This record gives sequence, C-alpha cells and structure tokens, in this order.
Amino acid sequence: MANSKKGSDGQNDGVVTIKKVAKALDLSPSTVSRALSRPELLSEETRNRVLEAVAELDYQPNLIARGLRLKKTGLLFVIVPTLSPFFLDVFRGVERAARETGYNVLMGHTERNINRELLFLDQVSSQRADGIILVTSSNQEYLRTRQKRIPPLVAALEEVSGIGVPSASVDHFKGAVSATNHLLALGHKLVAHIAGPDSQSIAQHRKAGFRAAMEEAGLDPDTFPMISGDYSTGLGEAAMEALLTCHPAPTAVFAGNDEIAVGAIRTLKRVGLQVGKDVSVIGFDDQRIASLYEPALTTVKVPTEELGYQSALMLARRLQGDPDVQDVVLPTSLAVRSTTGPVRRS
Repeated sequence: MANSKKGSDGQNDGVVTIKKVAKALDLSPSTVSRALSRPELLSEETRNRVLEAVAELDYQPNLIARGLRLKKTGLLFVIVPTLSPFFLDVFRGVERAARETGYNVLMGHTERNINRELLFLDQVSSQRADGIILVTSSNQEYLRTRQKRIPPLVAALEEVSGIGVPSASVDHFKGAVSATNHLLALGHKLVAHIAGPDSQSIAQHRKAGFRAAMEEAGLDPDTFPMISGDYSTGLGEAAMEALLTCHPAPTAVFAGNDEIAVGAIRTLKRVGLQVGKDVSVIGFDDQRIASLYEPALTTVKVPTEELGYQSALMLARRLQGDPDVQDVVLPTSLAVRSTTGPVRRS
C-alpha cells in the first residue's frame, strides 16, 4: 500500500479538508462548518468568503461523517403502495418541498405488503433516514401495535388514527358526497357504488359519503350490492358485470377510484352500452388516465402534488423540533367530463 504524503500541517496533501479551507481563510474549522450547515448564523460577508474558498479549493464535505456526527442523514423516505402515476405525482410534491427545506428524498413501494412497510420504518429507526412520509398504510391496525416504535412520520392521503402522527389528507367523505350528488342532480336514482378495500379508511370514508348522499336524497344506498375489493380495473370489470345482472340495472355508478371506473367502462363498452348516455360513471382521484381515456372520465380531483408538498413540509417541521404540527385537510373538486350525463328517459 502506498504511503500517503503528509504536508506540514499533518494532512494528506491531495485531500482538501475543512481544516485546509479554514487555514486558507484564517478562520476556525467550526466557522467554516457553520457556513456550510447553518449559514444563517453567520454574516453574509463570512458566508461568501467561505463559499468562494470552497469552490476555489474544490472542497467536498464528507456528508456521511457529518450525518453520523449529527445523527442526521438529510434523507427522507416516501413510502407508497404502488408506482402508479397517482403516487408519482405525490412524490413530485414531496421533492419540491424537500428541495426547499434541504432534504433529499428516496421512494420505496410496499406492494401493499405490511412487512415491506415495516422494513422501511425499521430503516429510519436505524438512522438510515430521518423520517418517513407514508402514503396510505397497508395495515393501520398493525401500525398501532408498534406505536412506541414509530419513527418520525407523516401520513399522506389518509390519517392514521391511534398513533399520534400528523397527516396531510383530503376529505374523502365530502368528495364522495359531491360525486354522488353530481349523479343525483343529473336525475339518476338507480346509483351503485363499487368500493375500494373494506380494510382501508379511504374506502370506508368514500363509501360513507355515498351512503350519506343517497339517504339525504331519500334513496336506498343498498338498492344494489356494494361490491368492494382492490383498486383495479379488474375489480371494476367484474363488479360492473355483476351489477348489469340486477333488475333493474343501475343507470349510474360511483367508482371508488379511477382505475375501478375504467374497468366498469370497459365492461359497459363491451356489452354495447354508451357510457354517459345509457350508464353514467364517475371515479375518484383524477389520475392522468382520467382525462386521456376515451371517453374522458368524470371524477373527483385529488390535489396529489400539493398533498406531497404539504406532507414534506410537515415532516421537516417535525424533524426541526416543532411540537405543534397540525393536520392539513385539502379540498377536492369535481372534474366533469364525458362519462356522466342526464338519465336516459325510456
């Protein structure tokens, strides 16, 4: 092994260290360190001197060593159930906030597997990252059993009750009421709901909103079987096939998300029914496929990027020691397109 050549100050000549930068400026190493990590503590003149010297000497901070020393990594995990465009939009918002607050972001996806979710939580607890933005949990009940071992965490899209973590979410109940009322205003009385997973709070809130709107209108929300399952086109296709065997069949369907809605539309088209005329369909989320699909899907718009942005800001505040991070609830809105229309009079 070749011997490293030492300079008169006892450091490797080929390596620019923080001590060399400090010596060149006639400053202490701690002042140079503050200029790089806490610049707001120093005067503008000192900050500029340090930054110019760092650039001229090509100093590269040892971020790993700094993280070990400060017990911070500057890294956030965003944990999503799938890599759909919907969750990528959430990630885009997280990245924007992370840039503003000095963090870097990595994404992991759980495939709705609680064991993968717990693995990411354990990595943060082991100081491989500073905190987590959890975009829907695979199993909230299991999280509650680990309450005392939950690392810094913010829940996005849905709240996680019982573990005392802040959340950035939307009002799924109100969004579902709005979707159902849109169909009712078009004259539909035979309205069915295809729901997301029974175990997920988002699906429960959307189902409750549908039921509330139907009951408020004096209609029975149980006129049709309420079929539920995963958020997939496959569920939408199978559920729509089942609903079409009812007598009478529904004239409108509120789907638990856009993918379910697309599946329902596929079945309607396959049997020769006109979507938006024979049967109206409305989704939830306003994923990118909603406006690109033919016919363009009427849906409830969720502000996905803003959800990610607000979640990351909340997590940054938690990590900075703010004890009063409040929940954020963002509004939804209706995106009315081609898949809903007035009830067809026989």
